[in-house]
Amino acid sequence: MCILQARRNSQSEAFAIQAIRNAKGNSFCVDCDAPNPTWASLNLGALICIECSGIHRNLGTHLSRVRSLDLDDWPCELTLVLMAIGNEMANSIWESRTKGHHKPCPDATR
Repeated sequence: MCILQARRNSQSEAFAIQAIRNAKGNSFCVDCDAPNPTWASLNLGALICIECSGIHRNLGTHLSRVRSLDLDDWPCELTLVLMAIGNEMANSIWESRTKGHHKPCPDATR
């Protein structure tokens, strides 16, 4: 791959990551509402904070595959999933029937 093509790919990936960050609801962790999440749960199609990413990793990849927005590569297919779902839609599904239970806050213990 030539240098120009690598730079173009890098710029388009950075643009896609910024679009994911700017999507409605994605400025806060889908699990605990911590600001500026930098990780994603690919299975949920939502952004999570670093603390919640550790919890998701411990769940196992059959439940939640996590990837860093800053450290990992983001193929087009994954960025499309994150932009199509996002935190607002994920929470509208997963939190629709919590029966009075509240999700943890950013300073909750593990």
